[in-house]
Amino acid sequence: MDLGNAIKTIRKQKKMTSKILATKVGISANAMCCIEGNRTFPAKETLRKICVALEIPSAYLLFFSISDEDLPDRSKALFNALFEPLKNVLLEEINTQK
Repeated sequence: MDLGNAIKTIRKQKKMTSKILATKVGISANAMCCIEGNRTFPAKETLRKICVALEIPSAYLLFFSISDEDLPDRSKALFNALFEPLKNVLLEEINTQK
């Protein structure tokens, strides 16, 4: 699971700096950097605030966090076949929310 990269991907899609996101969430820019760099895992409430600040459902963040290493072998082929098309649909949805 790569939560930090997922946050960064969606944040950049929203054309938001990490400092602005950190301010909206109520944490320091350094704390946001640590989260995006996967050096710390945010508390549940911080994750909720990140989703609110990014204006996305938490399911989007979880989807972008998953990699095939997180799945059982029997599910990897299906995941890999569907991930990019679903990712593109979600990114398009994020773009239309601006």
